[in-house]
Amino acid sequence: MPKTGSDLIINGEIILSGSVILDEWAGFMWDEDVFFCPRMVREALAELGEGRVTVRLNSLGGHVWAGEQIRAIIAAHPGGCRIVVEGIAASAASLLFMAAEERLMSAGSMLMIHDPSGSAWGTEDDLRREAEALGASANVYATVYAAASGKSPEEVREIMKAETWYGPEAAIAAGFADAIVEDPGRELPPPVASIDRARAAFATAGQDLRLRLAQKPEPAAPARSPSAATSGSPAATATAMEAHMPNDNPAAPAVTTITPPVAAAAPDAVAQERARVRAIREMAAPFVLSGRLTQAEVDVVLDDGTSAEAASVRFMTTMAAAEPAGRSVTPGARGAGPTATITRDETETRLEGMIGALMQRTDGPAEQFRGLRLRTLAMDLAGPRRSYNEAEAIRAGMRSTTMMGGAYGVSDFAYITTEVMNRSLLAAYERRPANWQAVCGAPISASDFREIHAARFGGDFALKKVLENGEYQQAMLTDEAEGLKVERRGRTITISFEAIVNDDMGAFQRIPTEFALAARTMEAAMVWSLFRNNAKLKSDGKALFHADHGNLAGTGAVISITSVALARKAMWEQRAFGSTDKDDFLQIEPNRLIVPPALELPALQFATATTPNADGSVNPFKATLDPVVVGNLGAAAGGSDTAWYLVSSDLPPIQHAYLEGYNAPTVQTREGMNPDAVTMDARHIFGAAAVEFRGAYKNPGQ
Repeated sequence: MPKTGSDLIINGEIILSGSVILDEWAGFMWDEDVFFCPRMVREALAELGEGRVTVRLNSLGGHVWAGEQIRAIIAAHPGGCRIVVEGIAASAASLLFMAAEERLMSAGSMLMIHDPSGSAWGTEDDLRREAEALGASANVYATVYAAASGKSPEEVREIMKAETWYGPEAAIAAGFADAIVEDPGRELPPPVASIDRARAAFATAGQDLRLRLAQKPEPAAPARSPSAATSGSPAATATAMEAHMPNDNPAAPAVTTITPPVAAAAPDAVAQERARVRAIREMAAPFVLSGRLTQAEVDVVLDDGTSAEAASVRFMTTMAAAEPAGRSVTPGARGAGPTATITRDETETRLEGMIGALMQRTDGPAEQFRGLRLRTLAMDLAGPRRSYNEAEAIRAGMRSTTMMGGAYGVSDFAYITTEVMNRSLLAAYERRPANWQAVCGAPISASDFREIHAARFGGDFALKKVLENGEYQQAMLTDEAEGLKVERRGRTITISFEAIVNDDMGAFQRIPTEFALAARTMEAAMVWSLFRNNAKLKSDGKALFHADHGNLAGTGAVISITSVALARKAMWEQRAFGSTDKDDFLQIEPNRLIVPPALELPALQFATATTPNADGSVNPFKATLDPVVVGNLGAAAGGSDTAWYLVSSDLPPIQHAYLEGYNAPTVQTREGMNPDAVTMDARHIFGAAAVEFRGAYKNPGQ
């Protein structure tokens, strides 16, 4: 039986122990195999809810794609995750460790960071492409380690190339961990005694996993191989896995050169220097992003050994000297007064400015990015230009994670463009009227896609005579329930590399408007089809408009004083649900006249205030009914051009629902960092059902 996310949960914590594998490889593993995959982690987090989650990690690594996917999943968890390394976090496991808001290590644990490795077979061009792909992957993963540690991507690349091993204190000094944690009441895995033993265990684990995969029986439906040179068999899959597992054969050719590891416990001087560099980088980062400091100015301070305290003074002096004239702080001078204000985080300000500029705003943070376009956004995110190849600069910007650190599993470019789409979609959705609300009340929330029930409670609540002995007669409570499911609908949006190069800004106005219209059309179709098709109620199996419900005219008639009066009479005589008292009327008064387009003119004439020629010509219902014209009810939609309806907003006949947290259409970027496109899924989750016949009346018309 396949393992699930529940298998990872022990005592309310997620235990990630064993090999990091792809979802499609999980089917090859025996039940006794120790592994975890992205699907299992996603399920475990969903089961534990949105609060802070503790994850305990002990893994030699595995497939780096799976490690990155798990890192993105953990980083996107609403409550954040606290990850404790208990034993080792190596290779792909060290990558997912970077997702934690709180990165902790036990006293005997270790952390290993290195370049991804791989193997290939084919022509010279095939091998060159594989090498280039490995290099590109390593550069991307370096940005993740850099964002977590405060180092530069270039520094991290050197660490990765050297296959660097860290003990807890060295990992903290390097910025890859936050603290050492000990829990006396918890039995920890045996610590790795030395770097040599850890490296030996790492190599042995890779060979062991390949051998076990090769022994698996051929699956009925082979998983997709991650390499064109492999088949779907377990043995071939094991070969493909070498691309992301340690190279345990020293004689075999390797894609990257492995140099001897650095010592796990750095001397105090080294630890202090790393702490100084990290403090200065963290201090300078927001000012570099805002343009008030240059990276060159920061590098000078790093290179000359300036302390963090002295660097702070130097940075303030440099920025003050660059302030525009007219901002003197000399008492009595023009422009004197406070010149510094505390605002939002610089990265957040920059993000908001870029988002606002793409939405054609020119105020607030968007002012400094006025005129920003897709092409210039991508090139700006790419950072300093290293060449004049604009296409490569755009691709680099599309996969950059400098601002967000890949926190949502997507690049900065994808996050910004998706946020623009989301906000534009919501604004367009809210601008469009929804006439179906004329027959609906307040929405309810569904926690999932299973059927929920819109329950009605009622009973005989008429006050009865108290008996002579002071005894009160008991009122009986009854209920009815109507089934309702929400339904997910959506489409995929792709902003291609070509569209960005061509600077297609129209996408941000065109696509959200079209999806907003589609969302409103979807809602209207679901609600009005219940009226048009006279949906059955689940509680009694009868149609919404039925003679037994007392809300269907026996003879069709045009809209007139007489026919409306008869409809109002029927609604006035509706009794409370569950009541047995003949006087227990609900006092329902209709206030909406629902008609198809063919009856728009007579409906408006009936409801428009006029001065009668004689008292006998007075229409007493003119001020009581608001006409609502609905195209979904006419013959063109399969309905009737003669039928009309009265509805009371106090007792709406239709109940609608949204999935909890999704009360409007949304756009979500797919995980991953694609340099050739940004792929988003636009979706809307909505449902409706007929639930109450007493608040509506139908006349078939003639």
